[in-house]
Amino acid sequence: MDNFLNLFIMTVDERRRRRFSEGFRREQVALIESGQITVPEVSRLYEVKQDNIKRWLRRFGKKKLPDKILVTSGKEIDKLKELEKENRRLLELIGKQQVQLVYQEGLISLSKARLGDDFEKK
Repeated sequence: MDNFLNLFIMTVDERRRRRFSEGFRREQVALIESGQITVPEVSRLYEVKQDNIKRWLRRFGKKKLPDKILVTSGKEIDKLKELEKENRRLLELIGKQQVQLVYQEGLISLSKARLGDDFEKK
């Protein structure tokens, strides 16, 4: 049994000497970007550091990696949640205002069609 397990456990030196082909790296990047597998899963499956996989994503990926958010305290987490909530609220407000503008422009166009082009002067 121990010999069987040793076949699947790589030493640190073996991992350092390993090289992945460009095709393999591109394949893993495509799988990650399509959502079929995650970075941590690839890391565990092939015993590769997540930083290396992220480097593959930057080099071969079609999507830009999101910037890291460094959180150092509970207050910052609360502030981040508060800012995200405010952002959602503002986006909803902008959406409502956009709908109102489209509605008002439609009313003005309809009024001009029925009352003539000099509608706004009246």
